[in-house]
Amino acid sequence: MENKPSRKLSDREVVQYTSTLWKYKAIPKKEIIPEPAPEYLKENHTIGDFQVIAARVRGKKHKNDGSNCDDWFATENVEGIFVSAVADGAGSKKFSRIGARESCNAAVMFLKIHLEKLLKKYPALRADLSKNMATRIFSDAASLLANLIQEAAQRARAAVVNAYKCRKSYDRYKKVVGRELQLKDFSSTLLLTVAVPLPNIGEVLIIACQIGDGIIAAMNTKENFDKALTLLGVPDSGDFAGETDFLTNPAFALKENLASRTRLSRKPIDLILSMTDGVADDYYPNEVQLRRLYFDLIVNRILQLSKDEEPLSLQKSDGSKLKTSIQYTSEICETLNLTLEDIWKNRESLINIAKEIPYNRYYNSAMRLQEWLDNYTLRGSFDDRTLVILWKGGASYDQQDSKGNSDG
Repeated sequence: MENKPSRKLSDREVVQYTSTLWKYKAIPKKEIIPEPAPEYLKENHTIGDFQVIAARVRGKKHKNDGSNCDDWFATENVEGIFVSAVADGAGSKKFSRIGARESCNAAVMFLKIHLEKLLKKYPALRADLSKNMATRIFSDAASLLANLIQEAAQRARAAVVNAYKCRKSYDRYKKVVGRELQLKDFSSTLLLTVAVPLPNIGEVLIIACQIGDGIIAAMNTKENFDKALTLLGVPDSGDFAGETDFLTNPAFALKENLASRTRLSRKPIDLILSMTDGVADDYYPNEVQLRRLYFDLIVNRILQLSKDEEPLSLQKSDGSKLKTSIQYTSEICETLNLTLEDIWKNRESLINIAKEIPYNRYYNSAMRLQEWLDNYTLRGSFDDRTLVILWKGGASYDQQDSKGNSDG
């Protein structure tokens, strides 16, 4: 009998199969591994006309190994100014999750306290930030914020150093690593964002500081396809190819070494995205594919209602037998023979593809974001996922605002 050539499996067929191979193991109890990280973290609240929608989930590899999530994030509303910190602990370092948590919390608390002081001392700050960007008035006002965000990064590093020093003499931490603790055991990236809405001129001033990989991006979804996206951070490289830099690097104790990692933008903006590489790598090259991320947030009802005609159902990554419906812009493009730019020009085509996808109407946007991050499947994607969104536009389907942690 003549052998027929084997058929190449589609991505859908591959992920349908490989999703069943990943196992789920619970987070180790604190008696075994000190300071376990919660399975999930999410926030959903408003800042003026904007929504904050954020979630962090444990990646498939950690679930399979029964190890902790290394990501963390924190957000704050400071008199209408959005502040966020996102961190990704080094996967090879046993206590990097502590470094990620401590750096985020310290940076956001520092910014909250000192922004409040700054606004009280300079009540004209927002007005000055709205001036012509070529003027000295604007430059001086923006410099105040740039100085604060760099000091916040320094404070974040100091918090990680302190976390190390407080734990280095405890045997239960030494037992985990099998030696004396080192500062590098708490290694983490850090992405800081301060966004000041300026409604009098219809723009948002954004200052960002990034150490390590991940992405901070701003988008004007009403702009032309090729002009809509602004990247506000360039992932740092370490000493070797494929390596990233971390906050524990002694260089980041000095403000001058943070200046080159600080970016400023003032534009009409309705979407800001801060994410660890667990999401950023799934949307590479970011200069184009972050638009696909925006569309995926739409079709999965995180930003607004829409649906795909034939949802992809997979076993949920928490090990349960329940199914979840995840929509993929890439599949929609393939089915309808559309490019991302085609959809950008006619977003109604994305929303009107189908009308009745089941979803929990009592979920707010952060709950839907958490479920989507926890369950979308892509070949080669297994890392922790964190995404923090500042969003102005579309309809809101939230039942109520919420802010806090979740372990389930």
